Amino acid sequence: MRLGDEDRRRLTAYILADSSNALALHRENPSLVEEAILEPDLLARLSSDPVLFATLILGLKPTPYQLRFLNSSSKRIIIRWPRQSGKTLSLAAYAIWFAVSHASTTTLIVAPSRRQSMILNDVIQGLIDGAPRRIRAAFLRRRLRTMTYLRNGSRIVALPNSENLLRGYTAHLIILDEAAFFQNDEAIFQHVLTPMLATTGGGMVVSSTPWGKNTQFYRISNDPAWEVHHATWRDAVDAGLYRPEFLEEVERTRETLPLTYRMEYEADFAEEADTWLTQDLLAKACSHEIEYESFDTKNIGEFYIGVDLAERVDYTAVAVVRREGASLMLALMHRFPLGTSLAACIGYLKVLGERWSRVRATYVDSTKHGDYIIKDMQEAGVSSPHGVFLTQEVKQEAAQILRQRLSEGVLRIPFDRSLLDELNLEQYELTKTGRVSLTHASGTHDDRFWALALAVYAAEKGSYSNKPIAQIV
Repeated sequence: MRLGDEDRRRLTAYILADSSNALALHRENPSLVEEAILEPDLLARLSSDPVLFATLILGLKPTPYQLRFLNSSSKRIIIRWPRQSGKTLSLAAYAIWFAVSHASTTTLIVAPSRRQSMILNDVIQGLIDGAPRRIRAAFLRRRLRTMTYLRNGSRIVALPNSENLLRGYTAHLIILDEAAFFQNDEAIFQHVLTPMLATTGGGMVVSSTPWGKNTQFYRISNDPAWEVHHATWRDAVDAGLYRPEFLEEVERTRETLPLTYRMEYEADFAEEADTWLTQDLLAKACSHEIEYESFDTKNIGEFYIGVDLAERVDYTAVAVVRREGASLMLALMHRFPLGTSLAACIGYLKVLGERWSRVRATYVDSTKHGDYIIKDMQEAGVSSPHGVFLTQEVKQEAAQILRQRLSEGVLRIPFDRSLLDELNLEQYELTKTGRVSLTHASGTHDDRFWALALAVYAAEKGSYSNKPIAQIV
């Protein structure tokens, strides 16, 4: 269907009269959207109005706080929004609008890891796929797994937070996701990212869950030169984004995990004073170079396994660290579903040992299950199983080694928000005898904490793995 000039002008007036008209056209009659943008006035308006672009071309219905962000003219923007509040969609829509509306520009998407940056890039490409067909063909030239090239000479590039990979780019827009978890964040901001914008006068949008106060994200959140966009779960409720069952989750989190509630739903900076592994420590331990290795593939190296076995209402968790010289890297973290039998867990460890060569030691929490579980593992062919009776003294030593190796930079971990949240939950107090007692809040789990602690403990004691565990500890 082709419209005459007068009809296109009427259609443009209809679109601009109400944002709901633009959204309805996108969803119900995309061919009319394709006709409408042939009108020069509408095309010019789209180039200067990211909200109209997001609605008419991408089919989004922005919330009030998303509107404030999309309408912002600031070149230094901070976004602190709660979980499931549309942050990723907003960042993706803004990136597409900027690249389409500004010819021959480079937009960088930067996240703590390649996997995380590709998540945002996948949303970008999904929104492009949802644009009306002829419009999509008009602005999209080519796309790769981490790059999107437009016909106007612009490109969108997804990168991990790596100084080596970031250097060499000149950028017109930089979008940072989960910036509180960047390694070497101060140097990256000051000496890599900011200089990219020096000759272009470009903008930077920095988004993250609040996490730690010794971070560049915290510092710029309190810098008046930056425009802060802060929303809470209440704003998402008012916008109609949360279903009743999700609100129940919010309430459960408020009651059982007040710290997580403040960070995830109030989007506020918070941390308990008696946290064993601080947010700053965990953020510094995240490495863009590390991704979990596949259980199904054959891996050659020097591996140490920690196993925290389930009791009545807990999970069984398995952590594997790889040693490379003086360094340790978390190569695998697996938590079994509730109710998984010990036999299935033993089978998993047996297969893991067959595929991953060489597992030098498997340290298993045998406090509740005794020596028989180790005998079962030996008979099944699990690689070098050793039972560890987690007395208070042994717990303190294993936890101290874990914290020390993280603080030294010896142990590095992938960016895994769920794991980081759990590691940050463990709390401590000093007993009357001067020992450290480690606990976690009721309703939470620390199985992955102890699996990782045992894996690092195995790597520490591994050279003595031919001795009984009583002699090791």
